[in-house]
Amino acid sequence: MTRRRVEDHVGEAVRRLRTRAGLTLADLAERARVSSAMISKIERGQVSASLSTLDQLAGALSVPIANLFAASVERREVSFVRAGAGMAVRRSGSTYGHDYRLVGKVVSQDEAVTAYEITIEGKAEGQPLFQNAGVELIHVLDGGMTYRIGTEVFDLGPGDTVTFEAQAPHGPDRLTAPMVRFLTVVSTRAEDG
Repeated sequence: MTRRRVEDHVGEAVRRLRTRAGLTLADLAERARVSSAMISKIERGQVSASLSTLDQLAGALSVPIANLFAASVERREVSFVRAGAGMAVRRSGSTYGHDYRLVGKVVSQDEAVTAYEITIEGKAEGQPLFQNAGVELIHVLDGGMTYRIGTEVFDLGPGDTVTFEAQAPHGPDRLTAPMVRFLTVVSTRAEDG
């Protein structure tokens, strides 16, 4: 695998941050007091910009200068949790009989992925509906339930998986077994996670 140049990483970071901020090249040039032509060359990885120029761009983008270099660092976040372990989490809805156990979380530059093992025992009727940013996956490990996503209700048993946009109101509708244990994985933009 060929190692990418730091100029390419910095250029991609500047372009991504500029686009996310809704700025044109001319807008960023005016804010940073750097020519549009220079910013264009930086974004394409054609020049090795001075630290002073990168500092001006970072300031205009309202980020620390280190953010422009983040993708060039050979670092990868890893989350490992042994079977039966995990951290008990008190969340909205856990007072309704949900037992949340955080079993994984990784936050990268652009996205956050969080995984919970959730157990519900007893009745699930009257459960709150949740809404959150991102995409959610639910995979049933044991037991069963009906699960509401918007106006649709899904009958889920062991091995069943449902994936959906989490902005839709969602939550357990009722248990179809004495208990249900499922894995839920939520993927969001890093700033939402």
